Amino acid sequence: MILRNKLHETCLHKKRIDTDAYGDAIFTDVTEIPCRREDTRRLVLDRHGREVVSTVKYFMRDKVELGDMLDARVVISVTALTGLFGNLEGFEVSCS
Repeated sequence: MILRNKLHETCLHKKRIDTDAYGDAIFTDVTEIPCRREDTRRLVLDRHGREVVSTVKYFMRDKVELGDMLDARVVISVTALTGLFGNLEGFEVSCS
């Protein structure tokens, strides 16, 4: 497995569950999940197909969704990582 022994850090995850009457996001309680974090600046496409700057990249085994929060940063891109035999190994997550 690609990520098995590489997730030596943790991040704080808040799952977006809904929006309130003012259009602000409502999140679940914070959970801690294993990851590997890389501070990097790069262009990624958001859910609307626009180019946005990502300032941090996470590698993790747990799936997160667009709009969730990792370490108080909004998830803007999620890419599945596959192993040599086509099996799902984890996810590369970009945040703004």
